[in-house]
Amino acid sequence: MAPDITTTLANNANTLVKQGSISSRAYVTFLAGDGDYWKGVVGLAKGLRKAESKYPLVVAMLPDVPEEHRKILVSQGCIVREIEPVHPPENQTQFALAYYVINYSKLRIWEFVEYSKMIYLDGDIQVFDNIDHLFDMPGGFIHAVMDCFCEKTWSKSPQYKIGYCQQCPDKVRWPAEMGPRPPLYFNAGMFVYEPKLSTYHDLLETLKVTTPTLFR
Repeated sequence: MAPDITTTLANNANTLVKQGSISSRAYVTFLAGDGDYWKGVVGLAKGLRKAESKYPLVVAMLPDVPEEHRKILVSQGCIVREIEPVHPPENQTQFALAYYVINYSKLRIWEFVEYSKMIYLDGDIQVFDNIDHLFDMPGGFIHAVMDCFCEKTWSKSPQYKIGYCQQCPDKVRWPAEMGPRPPLYFNAGMFVYEPKLSTYHDLLETLKVTTPTLFR
């Protein structure tokens, strides 16, 4: 007989506290909806386990994830952590679509202060080797890989023409007719960070004063 999900979530909460006190480190991913995205999270959990990672995988999920999917993730050793959705600020009501709610809700992983350091991984990432050493990166920073599109084939794409494509400063000269070079940004699919409530609130305040775009 499958365990009651309420009991399972309570046990997970206890496990979360214990893990935080023992290792103070964890991997974390995000899940929303009743689609097949949970299968990617299962693959991620299996990859971390096969690579003999010492640290657990926390799944930050919105309330719309079905109980059946939660039970499967628990059976894979995941720590289920339900979070509340984060909606776009009032000045961005024209962007109040499910896509933006999902993206903004990911900011809640900065609330997981039970851990001193976490590694965020998108649910479609596959881990083939042990990457626990990334937790040893210096504290006080976000460590990530810079998104970069240096291929010449991108030069004629719509993304390039509107300035969405990020170019490597040391490899590609930014055309003067394109205006100021866009600010550098990193790939948000994997990064090392330190959960802090102050950072979470700063990110929310930044959303309120940042002009929304179709790419946020």
